[in-house]
Amino acid sequence: MRHRTKTHLLSWEQIKALFERAKVGRLGCIRQDGYPYVVPMHFVYSEHKIYLHGLPKGEKIEILRSNPKVGFEIDEMISLLDQDVENPCDVNTAFNSIILQGEAIIVDNLDEKKEALSKIVRKFTPHLIDKKLPENMLNGTAVIRIDINECIGRYYL
Repeated sequence: MRHRTKTHLLSWEQIKALFERAKVGRLGCIRQDGYPYVVPMHFVYSEHKIYLHGLPKGEKIEILRSNPKVGFEIDEMISLLDQDVENPCDVNTAFNSIILQGEAIIVDNLDEKKEALSKIVRKFTPHLIDKKLPENMLNGTAVIRIDINECIGRYYL
């Protein structure tokens, strides 16, 4: 099985397409006590960066301020491959996935923040793209940018 994951790699075009169609990814970071902290989040991919948004306070923000090294994961289960299988251990899954590592930055630059939030609106609520983002919402929303260091996509069909 391990060999197959090394030979079933998504192309960069396939990775970008999965970034576009996936709605939720999982942000993984390490708490100060050494335990992992993983949280599902809406995201948008743009120019080799991931943008996330959320509350400006809380455990995630505290963790990222102390250790900006993160992982981010996206997966897409296509189907179970269980047809004509007699042994439960022989069932497999058709899937696409992306695993990346990077550095998380809490965006302070207002222009970058507006641009990131506009891209998030375009992805998730395109019917609202012509609405102005209220200043109080801009100020009350944290935008996290992940600068991608390593990224790999895998598939099995």
